[in-house]
Amino acid sequence: MPENRFFLDQPFEKDLTAKITGDELKHLRVMRREMGDTIELVNGRNQLAHAKITSLDKDAATLILSEITTNPPPKQQLILAQALLKPKNLDFVIEKGTELGATAFWLFPGQRSEKKSLSPTQIQRCRHLAISALKQCGRLDLPEIREMPPLADWVEFPPGELFFGNLNSKNIFTPPEGDSTLFVGPEKGFSQEEEDLLSKHAKGVRLHPYVLRAETAALCFLSLSSKLFS
Repeated sequence: MPENRFFLDQPFEKDLTAKITGDELKHLRVMRREMGDTIELVNGRNQLAHAKITSLDKDAATLILSEITTNPPPKQQLILAQALLKPKNLDFVIEKGTELGATAFWLFPGQRSEKKSLSPTQIQRCRHLAISALKQCGRLDLPEIREMPPLADWVEFPPGELFFGNLNSKNIFTPPEGDSTLFVGPEKGFSQEEEDLLSKHAKGVRLHPYVLRAETAALCFLSLSSKLFS
């Protein structure tokens, strides 16, 4: 993790005075940053800033922003539509999926999911994990985390090419050039009803010769699909 990198959820402008509090202030103290030090700030909106700590107390650190770098947004949307998993597995997917370039996580209860919803605390934890991974891996755009209803209740599906993992498919996944979405089931897989529904909107594919766990399938898709270095 870049030890000088911290998250601030607001637009950046040169000479802006800002404050960091909460978890980011705790991180600042753990890293032993002091008044007069220069740190890096990211906001998940494709901006990176250098900022000088001008004051530091128990409740907040005050900063003045200097250099601002703004990157263009990702050229392609890479959405992971993930059925709800056990908490530790979902945490893993959010953290590593952020590192691998997912632009959004659409989380929905599968018919075979053990969990049928996420509490506000769990949604906040997912966001916290994504922010931590954002800072660690060096990207500047924070993926969206969206809680969705069961597949049968979706009014619309994402644009671009859609795929879902299907162990019986003879189609080998080939990453498209544009926007893409992969639907990954829960630990026990999609039900037949869900597969029939997805077949109307998405292409069933195999990602690997072997049977993959749900969390492995999600990360395999993102690894194969990433165009960050192409």
